[in-house]
Amino acid sequence: MGFKGIFKDKSSGTKVGLLFLLIVVSVILHNLLARFCIITFSDVELVAVDFMKFTNQSRIDAVKFVQLLSSIGLFVVPVLLYAYLCDFNLKLNFNFNRQTLLLAIAIMLLINPFIAFIYEWNMSLNFPEWMMYYDKKAENITKYFLRMNTVGDLAFNLLVLAIVPAIGEELLFRGYLQQTFTKWIGKPHVAIIITAVLFSAIHMQFQGFLPRFALGLLLGYFFYWSGSLWLPVLAHLLNNAMAVTFAYPTLSDYAYLTENTATWQQAFFSFMAVGLLIILLQKNLSIKKG
Repeated sequence: MGFKGIFKDKSSGTKVGLLFLLIVVSVILHNLLARFCIITFSDVELVAVDFMKFTNQSRIDAVKFVQLLSSIGLFVVPVLLYAYLCDFNLKLNFNFNRQTLLLAIAIMLLINPFIAFIYEWNMSLNFPEWMMYYDKKAENITKYFLRMNTVGDLAFNLLVLAIVPAIGEELLFRGYLQQTFTKWIGKPHVAIIITAVLFSAIHMQFQGFLPRFALGLLLGYFFYWSGSLWLPVLAHLLNNAMAVTFAYPTLSDYAYLTENTATWQQAFFSFMAVGLLIILLQKNLSIKKG
């Protein structure tokens, strides 16, 4: 007898408890695995990793490795195990065509000025000191993570900061939470909003809460309209990959494409262009379903 679907008929509370248990165990095991690998295969001291003492590239890479396994342990493994044990459909199908994908890519490229404008407004708000602590800490870590000298550094950063987060976060937020909230509440639009709030909040970067919430809404609707988790995954991946790629010294001349500054005119044009493309995307998906 296999384990697939053995919790399928259990209560919602039991299933939530199961997912929580899987997350806790997975995070602990992946953290232990990361520490074991660092001790065994590097000369980096664990205390330097724990306190993020970024005094050389080896220590930075060690922290990146811990981040990589932590993301896998928090988002990827427990959600996939949960889906298997509960026979939960994460909708990992390519239920969209090339036109839909190209429209989604265009939306992610054109939305940046609008997101940048929101980000500037969010930055102007006054936050308590304890909130600013998390923002400054995240900003400092990001600064060190984006230091890249070789193509290998770029590839590693794309894996740590773009590929794994895009897959993992979409599995949890859109694949599991958005569908679960929709089932519980019965209102998909409310479920998308709640999921987007949680998606932004978990990053603990309050000065970027609103733009990340806006992106969460967009990714949520990509999933809702297409019925495929891969569409928000690819859109999320593109968004993260652009920030990483344009931080690479050779490609830094194109960093303006992801700058966090925009005039209201640029933001307005961005909003209108994205709105038009969203209409086209919905129309394309409707035709495909028909």
